[in-house]
Amino acid sequence: MTKVLFLDIDGVCNSEQTHTKDPSAYFPIDKYLAFLIGKIQLDTDCEVVLSSSWRHHKPSIEEIEKRIVKISDITTKEHKEIRGYEIETWLEDHPEVTKYAILDDDDDMLEKQKPNFFKTSWKIGITKEIADSIITHLNS
Repeated sequence: MTKVLFLDIDGVCNSEQTHTKDPSAYFPIDKYLAFLIGKIQLDTDCEVVLSSSWRHHKPSIEEIEKRIVKISDITTKEHKEIRGYEIETWLEDHPEVTKYAILDDDDDMLEKQKPNFFKTSWKIGITKEIADSIITHLNS
């Protein structure tokens, strides 16, 4: 594993509109936003590490793997307030990673992670422009 995408779900693979279309959906995932994640994985050959709170429930992980992308690993919940620390711990345990990107709608990342951080908006989720930027970043 040399390239990794740390993936959040809420605000990345779904948006305000996703919740409006189907407010009763237990696993709200937008097909187009999921497609963009798949495109990142396909175009960069990166592994996907789930950093979303969805990682705590087996049914949600199964739904992600069915509708978005195969998950290679998950981060732990050792630092529940700051996701950047969870990612840092995971990276320390995986020195084989040479390039990574963090995709999240929250910005609780460490300062040193900012060059690898791609922020989405909960209102719209991932955009084609953000996906293209991540592809360029991981392939550079």
